[in-house]
Amino acid sequence: MCYSHHPNGGDAHRRFGIYLAAPVNKKKKNLETHEVSTVREDTTSKDTRKDPMDLKTTYTHRSIEPIYVGSTSATINTLDGRYMATPRDEHVIITDLDSNEIYCQVPGDDDEVITSLCFSPNGRHLAICSQSQQLRVFDLSSRSIAKTFKLSSPVYMSCADASSSLFAFGGTDGVVTVWDIEGGFVSQSLKGHGTIICSLSIHGEPHEPNWRLASGDTMGTVKIWDLERKKCIHTLNDHNTAVRGVAFDNSFEYFLSGGRDQIVIIYSTKNFKPLETYHIREQIEACGFVKFVNETQYFYTAGSSNTLRLWEIKTGDLIAQSPAPLKTNEELLIVHAIKVEEQRKIYLVVSDQTVVEVDLSIEDQRIEKDHVFDLPCVRKIAGNQGVVADVKYVGPDLNLLAMATNAPALRVLNLEKPFEVAMYEGHTDLLNAVDASADGVWIATASKDGEARVWNWSDKTSAFEPFAVFQGHAGSVTAISFNKSTTTPTFLVTGSNDLTVKKWKIPKVPGEVVKHSVFTRRAHDKDINAIDVSPNDEFFATASYDKLAKVWSSETGETVGVLKGHKRGLWDVNFYKYDKLIATGSGDKTVKVWSLHDFACKKTLEGHTNAVQRVRFFNSVNAQLVSSGADGLVKLWDYKTEETIKTLDNHADRIWALAVKDDEGDEFVTADGDGKIVVWKDNTAEEVKEKELQEKEKIEQEQDLSNFIKNQDWSNAFLLALSLNHSMRLYNVIKSCIETNIDADSSIGSFELESTISSLNNEQLVLLFKKIRDWNVNFKFFEISQNLLHVILHNFAIEKLIEIPGVMKNVDSILPYNERHYSRLDDLIEQTYVLDYTVEQMNRLLA
Repeated sequence: MCYSHHPNGGDAHRRFGIYLAAPVNKKKKNLETHEVSTVREDTTSKDTRKDPMDLKTTYTHRSIEPIYVGSTSATINTLDGRYMATPRDEHVIITDLDSNEIYCQVPGDDDEVITSLCFSPNGRHLAICSQSQQLRVFDLSSRSIAKTFKLSSPVYMSCADASSSLFAFGGTDGVVTVWDIEGGFVSQSLKGHGTIICSLSIHGEPHEPNWRLASGDTMGTVKIWDLERKKCIHTLNDHNTAVRGVAFDNSFEYFLSGGRDQIVIIYSTKNFKPLETYHIREQIEACGFVKFVNETQYFYTAGSSNTLRLWEIKTGDLIAQSPAPLKTNEELLIVHAIKVEEQRKIYLVVSDQTVVEVDLSIEDQRIEKDHVFDLPCVRKIAGNQGVVADVKYVGPDLNLLAMATNAPALRVLNLEKPFEVAMYEGHTDLLNAVDASADGVWIATASKDGEARVWNWSDKTSAFEPFAVFQGHAGSVTAISFNKSTTTPTFLVTGSNDLTVKKWKIPKVPGEVVKHSVFTRRAHDKDINAIDVSPNDEFFATASYDKLAKVWSSETGETVGVLKGHKRGLWDVNFYKYDKLIATGSGDKTVKVWSLHDFACKKTLEGHTNAVQRVRFFNSVNAQLVSSGADGLVKLWDYKTEETIKTLDNHADRIWALAVKDDEGDEFVTADGDGKIVVWKDNTAEEVKEKELQEKEKIEQEQDLSNFIKNQDWSNAFLLALSLNHSMRLYNVIKSCIETNIDADSSIGSFELESTISSLNNEQLVLLFKKIRDWNVNFKFFEISQNLLHVILHNFAIEKLIEIPGVMKNVDSILPYNERHYSRLDDLIEQTYVLDYTVEQMNRLLA
């Protein structure tokens, strides 16, 4: 719109509704004084506490989020194994495995899930295929998409050649598309399969004599393609189900294929006739050739047994294998194996989004008959922790995190290397709860398999080792707690959905299976969700879904108190170490604090909008609580005032787990149903220091402002008052400048100040317009706002002001009040004419 042609008039200034932008008489008094001022000083509430440092009020946080969400296999560049790419729904996360940090994130393709990922061996390019059939080639050096292309069908299988010059994509329409990476175009489109491509492999480099591509489909057909002549030269129909692995050896002597029919077939590349057929006795999801002892070539398989196995090519003898996992209710399989030959490693991608690094660099040894080498797993990378049900700080330095997740293995995470995880097998069903000793060297786990286990830290292996097993519950063990008064735990208490609690004596010798408890008590009418032992070991408390918490004697197992008052089931219970208090968290959205003297409710803390899942006491000086809930919020509470000190919001899902590192609450951790872990660290002291510095700076600025006004340095006084965002001080600076009237012809009493205003940047102009808007509301202050508008409109082009974001919004607020002021002045002028007429008539009568 051209504002000069606006229906309201031709003057562009009228678009702003600034009818009174001409300077108002500086010496004229206000026409109306009965309106109350709306311009006030900004005030901040002061803490009435004598020593605010007694309370923890501010926490900084660091998030550890899942990097692998989805069924698509992870990919690793095979030259040096540095980069790993994983899907996270529609996005792609690229992780630097050397530094254990996220390298970058590739945004998703219109919410379409990722179907295939493939790195070039040199790690420079990443091929990303999505459900929308979109191919995107990501350049790691520029961290940008280098090329996009629409494929003929969705792609679930892709690979790259050894020279990092080609990608191959197998579509659901049976077409194999070969992509030139440097050129950014489709070099070949190979048609012949009648169904989904589920395996691919390229041998050789462009224009070499043995430049071949092998492809396998879900019907068991394997095709060998001559990439130089762009045609199929062999079709193999020796499998009766999906072929999940095809591979050439480096010397182009052998070719193999492996399928879900549990068969591996070795072919001669001379005529592609089968040389050997081996029954592997597992569903094969990955296979290939690899060099192992004495640089001898073997073939490997991986699949439903969740182990990597190396086999002799000519005899089919088993040569080596990775550790066989414990048989549990969790059915895991290896979905992909990535060979990094130069580093003598194979990365196994497991179906639970875990990537296992297997070391093949064993010292040269003699192969003996019936001897099977063990392939060590040097590290495990957890792409997704799953639902974290419980956490505790563990390790000699309390820098590790023990987690009970929806998996049978105990997971221990190093917070300094957040993507690496140690997994300890023992339970056969998922974990419900975990507890740890104060020094972090003992861990207790409770599982759905009906067992409790104790683990002990070994300085020799720098890992936790099984110590004891406790059997006796008739149902899932849902809660567990060590005793607290001794460094080395002497007993533990467990609760189960068989509605009983048991006290167990911890044996002194490792390796025992304890089947007899010290005592067993029928505890509640519904599931027991939490147990905590008091700091002096005299009592333990249970929290149940029957809306009750109970306090028991640790010695006799008798009930000494019942905490009744919650309206919904209880999720957590916790003793306070420094007073006889106990806290409970409930599905009724409240936290209650109870006295251990009479078991009466002392406080009820309300603020969560959903069930309170976890609650913990901390702070030895002033009792505080931290709670987390199904609303995804973490709340800090002051016990004395029953008030929420702060609400921390960094989760999007229900927070199942919370652990405080020490009794003072300097650090705590939360984990939610999405597997996101957040580490919170106390920042109260830094915040107090920052506030003190800000207060000191404020006092200094106030003094500077006073000096500028005293010295009639209106420009510096104006800029300082504007930067401080003090409405009344800014108003008084301009008012004093007008009253001083150094330059009589200036609208605001100073040409120097006008020049200063003309040099304001966009942000300062928007702020000044906000002040003008606020002053213009009141007739008592409108004169100065109009004088400022006059200065602005004579120093800035209307076109420039219109383009500044935020200016027009404030102008629209100024307009109606300007019309009101204009109308009032117009009425007053009319009244002066009536007064003049009256006086004239009176003079005539007197004459």
